[in-house]
Amino acid sequence: MSYDGTVMRAVSLELDKILKGARIDRIYQPTRNELLLLLKQQGCVRRLLLSAAAQEAGVYFTSHPAENPAEPPLFCMVLRKHLEGGRVLSCLQRGLERVMEITCEAVDELGETARRVLVVEIMGKHSNIILVDPDRNAIIDAIRRVPATVSRYRQVLPGLPYQPPPPQDKTVPWEVDHDGFCRKLFSYPLNQDLNSILLAAFSGFGPQTVSEIVCRSGLEDNTPLEYCGEYEIGRLWRAFSQVAHELESGVFSPEVAVRDQTPLAFSAIPMTRYPAEWRRRFDSISEAADFYFHYRKAAAMLAQKKNDLLQVVRKETLRCEKKAGLLLDTIREAEECRKFQLWGELLVAHLHSLRPGKEAEVVNYYDPDGRTVNIPLNESLSIIENAQRYFQKYRKSQNAARQAVLQHEETSSELEYLASIASALDNAASVQDLDEIKAELQEAGYIKTPPSRANKTRQAVPAASLPPKVIIDGWEVYLGKNNRQNDLLVTRIARPDDIWLHTRNIPGAHVLVKNQSGKELPPTVLEKAALLAAYHSRARLSANVPVDYTLRKHVWKTKGARPGMVRYQNQQTIHVTATEEKIKAILDGSLAPLPGGQQLIPPEAP
Repeated sequence: MSYDGTVMRAVSLELDKILKGARIDRIYQPTRNELLLLLKQQGCVRRLLLSAAAQEAGVYFTSHPAENPAEPPLFCMVLRKHLEGGRVLSCLQRGLERVMEITCEAVDELGETARRVLVVEIMGKHSNIILVDPDRNAIIDAIRRVPATVSRYRQVLPGLPYQPPPPQDKTVPWEVDHDGFCRKLFSYPLNQDLNSILLAAFSGFGPQTVSEIVCRSGLEDNTPLEYCGEYEIGRLWRAFSQVAHELESGVFSPEVAVRDQTPLAFSAIPMTRYPAEWRRRFDSISEAADFYFHYRKAAAMLAQKKNDLLQVVRKETLRCEKKAGLLLDTIREAEECRKFQLWGELLVAHLHSLRPGKEAEVVNYYDPDGRTVNIPLNESLSIIENAQRYFQKYRKSQNAARQAVLQHEETSSELEYLASIASALDNAASVQDLDEIKAELQEAGYIKTPPSRANKTRQAVPAASLPPKVIIDGWEVYLGKNNRQNDLLVTRIARPDDIWLHTRNIPGAHVLVKNQSGKELPPTVLEKAALLAAYHSRARLSANVPVDYTLRKHVWKTKGARPGMVRYQNQQTIHVTATEEKIKAILDGSLAPLPGGQQLIPPEAP
C-alpha cells in the first residue's frame, strides 16, 4: 500500500504544525472503521479523517464530507465524551513506524483537565484507532477491540494497559553512513534481492519507497545483491541517502501517479519511476492522500454496488434458465405422448375383438407394413375405458405443451432482458449509472423497494437521466447506457428520420444519430456510431461485431415490452471491431455538456 512510514512522517509533521491548539468541535464515525474530527482554529474548520479500514487506512485532512449514521456507534460516543471541546497538543509519529499519537487536552466529567492520546496504528488489516489515558497507560476504548481469542500477544480491550505494536529491529535511514549501509546490505544472503533487503533493514520504507530508491539508482527492481558490484552499490547508496535526507529534513514533494484517470499510487517524495505525464504534484501530503483515497473509496463503492446488482441478475438468470429447461422437458414429453392418441384410436378400432387384460396386441392400421403394437392395459378397466384414459393423457400433455410453449417464450424474453441488464452493468462507470439500473430492477420487481419509515409508503423511484450526447464530425450521437435511457432514446428523443443502431442479437446499448438537416449520413459517422454500439455491448472484446442500423420509424415497442426491448425492420448491417483506442479517439474532445455533469467515459476497472 502507499501509506508507509515516509508518508506517516510527512503527515505527522504537517498535522503537528497545523493543529497545535486546534479545538475539537465535533466527532463523527461515518463507517465502522473511520472517524472524522472537525477541528476549529482561528475561524478555520478542518476535517481530519482517521481510517482503520484495511485498504484505506491512514490519517489526513479531507475536503469530502461524509454521511453519518443516525445513531453514533459506541466508540464515537466514547470519543465525544473524552475529547469534544478539547484541544490538540501534538501529533507525533512513533519512530518511523506507521503509528501516530495525537495528544489532546480536555475537561473530564469531574471538571478537571485531563490528557488523552488517540493512537492511530496503520497496519493493513490489523489497523486500529485506540483512545489511551497516558497517566495510567490504560486503554479507554478502541475502534477495533482485540480479545485474547484473536491475539495472544497483544489484547486491545478497555481497562488493559496499552502495549505498542511489536518493535521491529530496523535502522533509521538517516542514522547510517556509507560503511554502515554496506554492512547492512551484505548481512543478508547474496541471492536476496535489493528491494526485500531495503524493506527488511530500514524503518519507514514500504515496497513503493524501496522501488523508488532502486529506480533512482538506475538498477532494475528486484535485482539480486550478488549481481551488484562496487559501482552499483555506490549508485544505490547515493539514491538511498538522497531519500533519507528528504525524510530527515521534512521537506516533501507529494505526488500522485495517475494513469488514464485512475490514481495508481501516492507518495511524500517524487515518484521518478513513473512517466512525467502520469505524475501530479500536490501542495500537501494530505491533499495527495485525500485525492488518492477518495478515488479508492469511490471505486470500491462502485465495485460493491455493481457486484450486488450482478448477484441479483445472476440469481434471476439462473432461475429463468432452470425454468426454461423444465419447460423444454415438458414440450419434449408432449411429443412422446403422441403415442397415447395412437393407442386410444387402435383400442377403439379393435374394440370388438379385445378382452380386458394386462396387454392388447393389435394391428397398427397406420403402419404401411401392418405391424402389430403391444398396448399396456389396466385390468380393472374395460377396453373403452382404457382408450378414454389414453385420450385423456394425450389431451393433458398437449394442453401442458401449449402452456409450456407460451411460458418458454416469456422466459426467453426475460432472459434477453436480464442479459441487457448485465450489459448495462458492464458499461456502468458511475454510481449514478448503477442507481438507475437499480431503479429499473425495482420497477421490474427483481428488487423490493423498502417502505418509508415515516408513512410506510414506497419510496419514489428516481427518474432516468438523459442519455449522454457525443458530437461526431458535427453530428449529434446519443448513447443509451441502460434500458431506461434506451427507452428515452426511442420514445422521446428520436425523430422518424434519425438513424438507430444496435448490435445484432447481442445485448447492448442503443445508439441514435440525430439527422436534423435531412442529409445522408456520412460513412465515417456511421462507422464511429457503430463502434460505440459495439463497444457498449456484450461483444466488446469481439472482432467484426455485426451492428444493425435503420431509421427510427422502423423501430417500435410491442405492447407490454420491458424497458429497452424493441423490434425493428428494414435494417442494414455493418461489421466493426471496437478497441479502447478507437473509442477514446471518438470521445476525446467530443463530449457535449449534460445536466448534472454526466460524462461518457469508457468503463475501466479501478
